[in-house]
Amino acid sequence: MKFFRRLIPHAIVIINLVLVFPFVYGCSGDSESSNPFHKLLGLIPREVDVSRAPIYLIDYASFYKDNNISLTTADNRPVSIQEFIDLIRDKELQFAPMGLGSHITGFGKYAMTSNIKDRYVGYNFTDVDAEIQTGVPPGNIVAAIGRFNPQATRDALSYQDEWVPWMIDAYSIKEYRGVTIHSWGNGFDVHMEGPLTPPHLDQLGRAQPLAVTSDYLFSAPLGNTVELMIDAGQDRMESLADLPEFSKIADELAKHDVYSALMGIESIVNGGPEHEDTYSGPLLKKFFTFGSTAGQDEHGTYLILVLYHENSDDAKSNVSLLQERVRTTDSVMYELSWSELLTDTDIYNKGNLLVAKLYTQYTRLWDKWIYAREPLLLHES
Repeated sequence: MKFFRRLIPHAIVIINLVLVFPFVYGCSGDSESSNPFHKLLGLIPREVDVSRAPIYLIDYASFYKDNNISLTTADNRPVSIQEFIDLIRDKELQFAPMGLGSHITGFGKYAMTSNIKDRYVGYNFTDVDAEIQTGVPPGNIVAAIGRFNPQATRDALSYQDEWVPWMIDAYSIKEYRGVTIHSWGNGFDVHMEGPLTPPHLDQLGRAQPLAVTSDYLFSAPLGNTVELMIDAGQDRMESLADLPEFSKIADELAKHDVYSALMGIESIVNGGPEHEDTYSGPLLKKFFTFGSTAGQDEHGTYLILVLYHENSDDAKSNVSLLQERVRTTDSVMYELSWSELLTDTDIYNKGNLLVAKLYTQYTRLWDKWIYAREPLLLHES
């Protein structure tokens, strides 16, 4: 049985609510070949700086499959965002995995008025099966897996009647390893005379370079970053999937059958080590990377934490240390002790991984290690 909350049928509410609790039950299988999270990590070059922001991973296709959702209408056209929301409401499903999505895939904050449509970019949100994004805006980069048509994108971008003038002048294309990169110059540049206008300007009028293949989409502020992503997608260079500190976490998260998750390096979830004296409780042994989301099993809903350590001894030590932090420390967000917030815990190590299932109804906490600086994971420097 899936776990859902009550749906409020309004796009903005749905977009906000999904940030509270990610979908559970997705990512069927946990091998590299069947794990969408692994495939997504394979599209981000290992040299991309992921030190200042989390990595978001979303598996839309599993959500559609598990909930028997068709993205085409009776007359064989793609559903609109509004029709998609109506469909979820009619099925009495409580969430859609949209709020974590990006502008360039059509799942972002402005999904209801998005120009990510066939007529403007040659694809629409129904063509996207999964996406990954990382980086601090405006330097965020996005890659997606789906069903795209490079010629359709070229044709759509040849229609420029609705473009603001500067975009027409700035538009250029470049062929790179058999892939066309569409560019409008520096994707960091703000143009407030045309926000959220065709073909894909964001809310600040920024136009990031864009490239699609039949299977992938790539977007980043600079064209050379898109080139690196294409190289990663073609296995010409190492990606995050080649790093065990990310790939092993992806494997473990997939075993919990989730539709979305975040990952990152330890420094963005340690609660602020510069304030160690402020917080009580023991410090965890240092870990390198983490993964987080929320899930459900026969015992109820829980937060999932997966920590990657240098060795199994540190992971084993952190089992008891995290248990002690749960017993003796408080949540910053709720101003309650963790022992009050959690109904049960299941914390164990698997080699150099620590896996924690923290049973709770407070599932909003799944990303608050970052955004509320929850110090539960405070560790040694």
